[in-house]
Amino acid sequence: MKIILVSETNIASSNIGKILLDKHPFKKSHILFMDKPVYKLGDILVVFTERNVIDIDELEEPLSHLKPDVIVVASTHKSEQEVSSLTCHSPGNWGPADMGGKPKQLSIAPALFLRACLLELADQKDEKNLDYEVSLEVTHHGPSYSLPIMFAEVGSSEKQWKDMEACEAVADTIFKILTSPLETVPTTVFIGGGHYAPTPTRRVLSGRIAIGHMCPKYQIEHLDSEMLLQAIDKTTPRPAFVTIEWKSFVSAERERLIELLKENNISWKKDKEI
Repeated sequence: MKIILVSETNIASSNIGKILLDKHPFKKSHILFMDKPVYKLGDILVVFTERNVIDIDELEEPLSHLKPDVIVVASTHKSEQEVSSLTCHSPGNWGPADMGGKPKQLSIAPALFLRACLLELADQKDEKNLDYEVSLEVTHHGPSYSLPIMFAEVGSSEKQWKDMEACEAVADTIFKILTSPLETVPTTVFIGGGHYAPTPTRRVLSGRIAIGHMCPKYQIEHLDSEMLLQAIDKTTPRPAFVTIEWKSFVSAERERLIELLKENNISWKKDKEI
């Protein structure tokens, strides 16, 4: 079962949910989720909640009863720069839980769905002639689920959240990736770079690689053996190697990372090698 989670209190999420129900023949099912009706089309369920999109930790147990292969959370993205953007990422915290979830806990990152989402967002941008940036984001914020979960977002201010063309682009992307066969490509965990993951975004858009969890340079102090192994164990399909953005780090930082990888018998590549 594939689940689309819609927050009724989140502007973009609510708009995306409305578009999905208006454009596609979802039918109200006999299932209730937290006393709210669930809409069904084939093996896809649209589930509604009044909770904030990053404050949904308590929904993990009821969602798990639906036996999801993947959960896609329709969401806003917010930034002070208010850049028009279409983004996707998996949630989790490398360190403290400042925005939901649990400290040093990652959710399961469905790398092939993330790749499909990024590729389709780029196609939707071109098809709809949207003046929006398209990118992955690194792993950040809650929830911390032991379920495969990802966010598909419209950013970065109320102006964009109310842009129905942008919301339609995300709605169409979500529907497409959940109703189309997933291309199987190698997966990796990525270390380094900035929040909007420019190098991973370029590599995924131009090549045959899928990236699950991403630890940016600003979180590198939290990357120890526990978090490294967790990132690998919680990326699906399981990655055969880790990728390091070489230019992100000075020599001493690279040496520490390589030693950490060697200690845990993990293969690695430089970002230019993927």
